[in-house]
Amino acid sequence: MQKQKVLEKTGLSDKGSVIFFGVVCWVTYFSIYLGRLNFSASMSEMAQTGIWGKTQLGSVAAAFYLAYGLGQFPSGVLGDHFSGRKLVMLGLVGAALANAAFPFVESIKGMQVIWFINGLCQALVWPPMARLVADMTHGKQTVSIVLALSFTSPVGMLSAYLFSAVMLEKKGWQYSFWFAAIWLLAVAVFWFLSILKMEQRAGFIHRKAVRTAKPQEQQEREEAGKRILASGILWIGVATFIHGVLKDGLTTWIPTYLTERFLIAPSFSVLLTTILPIVNLSGVYLADYTNRKIFKNETGTAAAGYAIAFLFLVTMITGIGSSVYGTVAVFAVVTSMMTAVNTVFISLLPIHFQKEGKVATVSGILNAVTYLGSAVASVLFGWTAEKAGWTGTEMVWCFCAATGMIVCLVVLKRWKNSRRDIYTGS
Repeated sequence: MQKQKVLEKTGLSDKGSVIFFGVVCWVTYFSIYLGRLNFSASMSEMAQTGIWGKTQLGSVAAAFYLAYGLGQFPSGVLGDHFSGRKLVMLGLVGAALANAAFPFVESIKGMQVIWFINGLCQALVWPPMARLVADMTHGKQTVSIVLALSFTSPVGMLSAYLFSAVMLEKKGWQYSFWFAAIWLLAVAVFWFLSILKMEQRAGFIHRKAVRTAKPQEQQEREEAGKRILASGILWIGVATFIHGVLKDGLTTWIPTYLTERFLIAPSFSVLLTTILPIVNLSGVYLADYTNRKIFKNETGTAAAGYAIAFLFLVTMITGIGSSVYGTVAVFAVVTSMMTAVNTVFISLLPIHFQKEGKVATVSGILNAVTYLGSAVASVLFGWTAEKAGWTGTEMVWCFCAATGMIVCLVVLKRWKNSRRDIYTGS
């Protein structure tokens, strides 16, 4: 016999509470992008000071991706066993402190350490939040909120870059970090108090401890683990890793690609790139509609996304989309498809493990491999661009898209037999 904390719940019953809960989650998750992408937006200004080189600053960004990826799985495990309200607040406060301290550090190693800590803290946000959404809502409510949270990525990216641009123009790069710190602290308080009220309204009761038979608990864990493995999660993890390579890898290198490929000003290439997150919003809608109405299978929806991305990337090699605007259009389609893949794998797929109580764990695993893919891409595409030129890099992009499609098709039937109807909760 052993002691185990228990959380009894009935869920939110009225529509107003569900909407408010969704807004709280959206604002919270959106906010972490302000304390994440402010560094990327400030890199050019920091490099112009002459104190730090581009390679050095790039290593700081890589430290965040590495920490964020490594922190996802333990965050998922914690999210399935401890209060999501407290874990998310802890992550927000830690990220705020990291942002506040960052401008005071001048050494690259110091920056790497602080931004690594920021990555670990931000990793505490998504898996526990996903579990909390699954616990507080049911069926279509859960799916609607999770899909709404998918919009935070493109909106957060656009907002972070626009706000940082204003700070760079008016004050200096340091202020983009200090503002993010203040904002994150305010959101941490907003989150904690709002979710506490929502938990009380939903009928959540935290018992100090009850005695649970250890053999029964062990059997339940084993059954949950078997179902996760039987679902094809390893293959899905590979497909998710590849989407991380393409999604963030392309976003990182598109401005440089446009500048060098078409000999345009860096400022103009950045301006063109800001169009992408706006177009990427369509990827969330497309993923939800095709998954619900056409494929009714997350791996099938992802395979279609990879296939479309592959076809458009091929046009870059063949020279069909040889103009700068045609190329931007190709990138807009490809990144939108990767947003769709991100939506089905990171947002929708973990909900299928709600009954096992493993939403946060599965979400953490898939989010982890996504950002490990992002870290690999930051090095891989830079290396291929130097060694094989942009044409060689385009071929690598095509290879990644084709491989992602094949992997999704391999696991298609296995996942079909394992998935549930998340839209009705059955």
